[in-house]
Amino acid sequence: MNRIQLSLVLGAGVLAVALMSSSSGVAEVQNANRTGELGPGTTCNLCHGGGSFGASVDINVLDPNSGQAVAEYLPGEQYVLEIAIQNTIGTPLRYGFQATSVDAAGNNAGAFTNPSSNTQLEAVGSRHIIEHNSASATNTFTVDWTAPATGGNVTFYASGLAAGNPTSSNGDEYAGATLTLPEAMITIDVGGCTYDFACNYNAQATFDDGSCEITSCAIEGDINNDGIVNVTDLLLLLANFGA
Repeated sequence: MNRIQLSLVLGAGVLAVALMSSSSGVAEVQNANRTGELGPGTTCNLCHGGGSFGASVDINVLDPNSGQAVAEYLPGEQYVLEIAIQNTIGTPLRYGFQATSVDAAGNNAGAFTNPSSNTQLEAVGSRHIIEHNSASATNTFTVDWTAPATGGNVTFYASGLAAGNPTSSNGDEYAGATLTLPEAMITIDVGGCTYDFACNYNAQATFDDGSCEITSCAIEGDINNDGIVNVTDLLLLLANFGA
């Protein structure tokens, strides 16, 4: 009987530690990637459920100067990555999350630095991870994100939790989100002559800079400007002379 009671006590203790440990972030405690990057069966809902808060996750990449969300990024530039867990029903007691950024080849995309006070930087294997550092009373988490210098599409994966039970994972609601951010296409304006009959016509020019000229390549007697002098030019000359 004592052995059975001891086993039950130890089992309950291990379970309690496991439940409490997730409040510090599952990458830190369990070395697990629950961002959703690995598929729908590998998210926070493996352990958390039972809640009903109308939860959703917003992923925004913000311009650090304007605070506005960007729809594309410039390689090597720094932005603010914001993860927000929203809810439309009730009042969750705490919030948690885990997120990452991946390029088209499956590598880490960019670099995370300067986490907010409720966020920490972690790694699971070679994958860089950001997550809550404790069950958070606020629903928003931020970190600086430096975009990859190599460019290309970047996909952000995020799992969020709206927690409703302070002592277990039962009563929490999971929500996930992804955001794919393309590299900004930079257009460079090129000035030049845009009139194709001019001597210095530039097919690469995007706007006319007033430099067109038609004299340097002109052929004397080539009245119709077809590059040769022939009977057609003579007839045009005579027609004009007669007029």
